[in-house]
Amino acid sequence: MGLLGTRWEATHQGHTFAVVRSEITRGFSLSCDGQELARRTWSWIGLGELHGTAELDGKPVDVHVALRWGGLSALDGKCAITVDGHEIAAALVG
Repeated sequence: MGLLGTRWEATHQGHTFAVVRSEITRGFSLSCDGQELARRTWSWIGLGELHGTAELDGKPVDVHVALRWGGLSALDGKCAITVDGHEIAAALVG
């Protein structure tokens, strides 16, 4: 867990998806290739879900993010990113 934020990243079809959580406000955001798709300004202990739409190859696709408690072994939590119905692996990068 970063001092001020936690970041997960994943790639899908050459596009980079990022989920950034603020450790101060416990809000989080979802972006695709640097463009913000959705934001939540506060959530209970920094967990919850976001939905957004990204344009991939000229086609709009649904993007869903779920931040869950990771237990004592994963104190940063677990991040699941689903793009157009397919879950993609998200790695904790900061």
